[in-house]
Amino acid sequence: MHLKAVAFLALAACLWLPKVQAGVDIGSTRVVYQGKEKNATLNVSNSDNDGTPYLVQSWVSHYDNRDESADEFITTPPLFRLDAKVQNVLRIIATDTQNLPTDKESLFLLNVKAIPAISDEQRNKNVLQIALKTSIKLFYRPADLKGTLVDGVKQLQWRVENGKLTVHNPSGFNVVVSELLINNTARPDTPDVIKPGSTLTTQIPLKNSDKLVLSYIDEYGSVVKVAPVTPHQ
Repeated sequence: MHLKAVAFLALAACLWLPKVQAGVDIGSTRVVYQGKEKNATLNVSNSDNDGTPYLVQSWVSHYDNRDESADEFITTPPLFRLDAKVQNVLRIIATDTQNLPTDKESLFLLNVKAIPAISDEQRNKNVLQIALKTSIKLFYRPADLKGTLVDGVKQLQWRVENGKLTVHNPSGFNVVVSELLINNTARPDTPDVIKPGSTLTTQIPLKNSDKLVLSYIDEYGSVVKVAPVTPHQ
């Protein structure tokens, strides 16, 4: 009997999850906070066809420590009810950024959690509720940062060190990797982000004669393919 109950709950989770995903829509896959602006915004909407309201909670966390909230930003409203067919604007406000670098971007995560409401009909029943959390990249771009992301991608330095791929990013921009082709073969073990000023040494085998093609994700969430390059020794 216990196994049947577990199986039922697993099936219910599979059937319920798409409804939760379809219910609350996030307006973008990333947010670029321009340091010269007072805030950045993100649209959050409830497209649920069943009329289900959601409780929406949001906060900013560190990219490298996702369980730790970032004191540099607040979101407003941090907690709100989102009724069906309604859109709300989430504002991200910088409150403590004076210690962030002024010559390069800082990378954070913007987290949005949506919890579906329980209807009166469901209150006295065993109902499986799933709170869906979506995390998207939040880039803080200081006002004095020169150049563009396109310039940053062009400055990437691909090298062969001890037969492995190493990449250095001398620019002030985070380069988010969508795909890396080596001799027309996609590598599944590529880094997610090549951070500004960083040097990444991978375990990807590489030779000087290999051809690399990078596809990166721009500020608008579009995938951009770069012209082929060959690594340097």
